[in-house]
This record gives sequence, C-alpha cells and structure tokens, in this order.
Amino acid sequence: MSSNVIPMHTARAAKAVGVFAQTNIAARRLGYSDQLALRAAQRARDAYNAGGKSAARVVSEVRESLRRSAESISA
Repeated sequence: MSSNVIPMHTARAAKAVGVFAQTNIAARRLGYSDQLALRAAQRARDAYNAGGKSAARVVSEVRESLRRSAESISA
C-alpha cells in the first residue's frame, strides 16, 4: 500500500524552526537560563505560527523584549 503525503507550507514550517532557533540563541547570549531560553523560543515560534507577522519581525520583537527584561533585571 502506498501513501502519498503532500507537504504543505514547508517554507512556513522551516521559517518557524528558524524563528525558534534564532530566539533560543539570542536568549542564551543575553544570559538567560536554558529553560527560559526555550520558553521564549517556543513563544516566538507560536507567535510566528499565529500569522500576521514575518519571521524577522517576530524575532526582532522577541529579542527586544528579552533585551529590555535583561536590562531591567540587571539595573
């Protein structure tokens, strides 16, 4: 028996993985723990999958939010 699976939206799925990875790396570079970095990356991926924003916009907004949080904690 043969099964044909039609990949749909592979580019969007790949971008979602990229959003996750970029956010995870950014959070770790800002000094966040592994668990918090993963949480932030998951939220960014979910925000991208919800639609309405480009991958770059989501990453940019999340990085800015992480940066502001890190600065407010250290200040």
